[in-house]
Amino acid sequence: MKKIRNFNRLYFAKILSLILLSFCFKVSFGNQQNNFNPNLPPKITEANAEFVYKFLLAEIAAQRGDFNSAGHIYLDLAKQTHSISLAERATRIAGSSRNGRVALDSAKVWNSLDPKSIQAQQILAELYITSGNLSKAKPIVKKLLEQDTYRGGGFLYLNSILAKVVNKKNALRFIIDIAEPYSNSKEARFAVAHAAYFANNKKLANSELVKIKKIDPKWQTAVLFEGYIIGLKSQRKAENFYISYLKKYPEANEVRLEYAKLLTNQKKYNLAKDEFLKIVNSSLASAEISFTVSLLAIELGDHSLAENFLMQSLERGYPEPEQIYIYLARIEDTKGNYSEALTWLNKINSGPFFIESKILAAELIAKYEDNEQAIESLDQYNNLTPRAKLQLFRAKLSILYSDNKDNEAYELIKKEGKNFQDSPEFKYDYAMLAEKMGNAVLMEQLLREAIKIKPDYAVAYNALGYSFADRNIKLDEAKINIEIALSLEPENHYIIDSMGWVQYRLGNIDAALDFLRKAYAIKKDPEISAHLGEVLWEANKIDEAKQIWKESLQQYPDNKILLRTVKKYR
Repeated sequence: MKKIRNFNRLYFAKILSLILLSFCFKVSFGNQQNNFNPNLPPKITEANAEFVYKFLLAEIAAQRGDFNSAGHIYLDLAKQTHSISLAERATRIAGSSRNGRVALDSAKVWNSLDPKSIQAQQILAELYITSGNLSKAKPIVKKLLEQDTYRGGGFLYLNSILAKVVNKKNALRFIIDIAEPYSNSKEARFAVAHAAYFANNKKLANSELVKIKKIDPKWQTAVLFEGYIIGLKSQRKAENFYISYLKKYPEANEVRLEYAKLLTNQKKYNLAKDEFLKIVNSSLASAEISFTVSLLAIELGDHSLAENFLMQSLERGYPEPEQIYIYLARIEDTKGNYSEALTWLNKINSGPFFIESKILAAELIAKYEDNEQAIESLDQYNNLTPRAKLQLFRAKLSILYSDNKDNEAYELIKKEGKNFQDSPEFKYDYAMLAEKMGNAVLMEQLLREAIKIKPDYAVAYNALGYSFADRNIKLDEAKINIEIALSLEPENHYIIDSMGWVQYRLGNIDAALDFLRKAYAIKKDPEISAHLGEVLWEANKIDEAKQIWKESLQQYPDNKILLRTVKKYR
């Protein structure tokens, strides 16, 4: 009986709150249509029944995440009580719900009730600017800047707000007028330069940046912006720009950080590592910087340096330590330290890196112990998402492939088929194994099913098209499928290779060479090498074909497709 009574009370309270909410909205929306006059006496001067009900409903709405409703009610209460705190609360809550109209109305009420509040003026000006009403924002902004002894921060903050204004020319006119009295302020000049650049007035932007250099040539904010502009046209010129600046001001670590990022983007990892090392113990030092240095060291094969900075990143509180545990496990593996690698992986018991860590652990077990134990290690995890189950299943297949147990893999995939009926990735894996086992009919069927489930599945289109091209059948359909795949992933070197191969089968040697050379330039894969060499040979470019095969065999001496192709032409 007690549980029933409690349930009835809760049910009654919910119904009552809904009725009151409906009543208050009628009052609230009606009142908000009238202009607010702070000089008139407040309508509510004590915590009467109407105030208590509305206040509680606003709180309930806010707690339930209905900030739009809460903002409306708080605004109505602020108008009726002339409460500054309620007007402020209405403004902030309406802002959270992105209800610009209510936020602006609330900010007006707040400003009229507390005209000396700098915060109220700032928020009101910001809301006017973001709504595009620059004329109303202008006098408020001018007044704020006049009161501010350090105006630099104000101008820099204006940049971020003006970036939201759709009409960039209006924004530029606005900031030129605002900045006019402060011609010796680098921040004011920068605000104009920034707005001018995005209003497509490059001449004005450049002239303002020149003036800033005369005021303060070391100022990194302007240097970073200039470097950004240069980099859009030429990364090489941006690189030279940063080098020149850093020679004069070697302690400018914000610029050095941007330079290091630019080098990383250009895959100049050695140079980037050197720059990050100069920053790693500076004022910009952080767990993220240490982690970046470790990744560059891994890319360069310097595992000792990588380990040092991974540990430093952990000490500095990297937000995803599990990611670092995985890298440390891989480093221990390169040193042959199996137990130490597993120790790092066993630290990961949940979170986004859990599945990756268990798959890596299984791969290590397969490498240092045996495949059967590795597969058993993946069978112990329950209550997984469908995606996680698929990831573990694919890991099992990979372990069987690596041991050349294609028959066992095929039996496993047939057995598990019923559990992954809606997975295009499973059907793709099944199709590739079916092809390996000589069942081209099943492969084609499974790839078509995968495409039906996932119409933008580029690798499935590519596999279907390549299979036809490789068997020299249905070449028109092969080309169509590969064209679809290429439209979805235009930089995928395997798909580019497939397009070259189908062009070769169609007799288009020049087109085939164009695609195959492009694929080879992206990735010197042994199968791409085999295809490119074959087409070069057919084009009577025999020496080039031999050279490509020679280089590829040095790196991939056991690749079956490459060996078969080379044997064919010897």
